[in-house]
Order: sequence, then structure tokens, then C-alpha cells
Amino acid sequence: MKNKKLLLSGLFPFFISLYLLNMTSLTANACPTGKPRDIGYIRRDNNRCEGILDGRPISNNFGLIAFSTSNLTNYPETIKIRVPGTGRDKPIIRIQSYTKNYLLDEVEPRYSSSGFIFDLRTNTVLQRAKIPFNSLLPLAFVEKNSRIIYHPVILEQPSNGYKFVIYSRNRRTFPKVEIRQNGRVIPSNLQPRNISKRGQITFDWQPKNNSAGTYQFYLEDGNGKPLSFSFKHDPNWL
Repeated sequence: MKNKKLLLSGLFPFFISLYLLNMTSLTANACPTGKPRDIGYIRRDNNRCEGILDGRPISNNFGLIAFSTSNLTNYPETIKIRVPGTGRDKPIIRIQSYTKNYLLDEVEPRYSSSGFIFDLRTNTVLQRAKIPFNSLLPLAFVEKNSRIIYHPVILEQPSNGYKFVIYSRNRRTFPKVEIRQNGRVIPSNLQPRNISKRGQITFDWQPKNNSAGTYQFYLEDGNGKPLSFSFKHDPNWL
């Protein structure tokens, strides 16, 4: 049984990688052209796909749907989206909201010394479709050697911590929620979730004296099913 769990744990990142790559391919192929004034999901300004998906669920898979930090309290005219720490490797960026099936992807950010940056006008879709600012689910990652590394998406300015959001179609508890590094559990403010819940499940992590590096956001649900996501952290980003 132990070997079986280890095998599943080892394979799970592969399935997550496959799912994300499939989603990237799907949205790339499904992004049509259209009238700029429409709020439907179309290619815009030749630098992104954005809009409301018509009758198609964004995702109902069990996995990570957001890793971000933000100080947003309302919509400015333009949101600055920044993904730090990837070097010259352009990240795949996706922002969604389940509220009205909003999706932003196929983003073409510009490189800067502080990370990859993209300025998003909010009156194109977000404000017109009345998407609540606190419903946005930003996610960014880089894939190297078949390994996915998540980087925080910063909307405007960072807060003092990160927000991880898991989506589960079925009700689940999470008796084990940890931050790990090199196989070692790092003390954190994260707490187990012993109340069964489905849909979007949010975890807030506030790093203290954690140095820059690669970490893992690790969970086990009530059935012992593991989830592990490698991510980058640097105290200078917060």
C-alpha cells in the first residue's frame, strides 16, 4: 500500500502537467477573432485572449487554480500583472473567474528586470461584465524538463502573503496541509481543513523568514490522496 501511494504521488505531477498543457492547447485553438466591443472570449490586441466563455465550464478538475498575491480593493483603469522570478523564461499566465466564466489567457507579457509584466485594461471586459475583483483566480507557471514550477501572479502590488486556491468538484477535507522544501516540512500558518467542502478552497500562506527558493505546497485529502505543487518564493516579492 505504501509503495502504491508513493507511485501515485510520483505520477500526480505528470497528470497535472498533462492537464495544464491540454488546457493551454484547448484555449489556444478555441480563441476566435471577434468585435473588440463584444465581451465574449476572443483574441484581443494580438496579445491575449480574454472574455466570457459561452456555456463552457473553465474547468472542473481537482487541482490548483490560483497562486497569487495582491492588494486590490477595486478595479483601477489598468491592472498591472507581474510574474517574477522566471528569468528569461516566459511564463504561461491565466486569470479566470468562475463567477461569470471569465477567462484571460494566451497572454504576451513583456520582459523587465522585475519579471514579466502585462497591463490589462479593466474596462474592456472585467468592469463591463461586472466581474468581482476578489473573484479573480490568477495562475502562472514555467515548464522545464517536464517539471512545472509555479510563480506568484502579482496584481498591482503584493500583500504580505500568498493565496493558493484549490478546486474540487466533490466535497473534501484536507487533514494535512503543509509547506515543504527538499522533503522537509516548513513551519507555517497553514491549518488543516477538517470541514468537508467543494468548489474553490482557499489557503493563505504568510511567509516569515523563509528564504528565496523552491518550495512545495502539499496537501492530502481525507482519502489520503496527495497533491503537491512546486512553487517559487522570494521575500523581495512581498
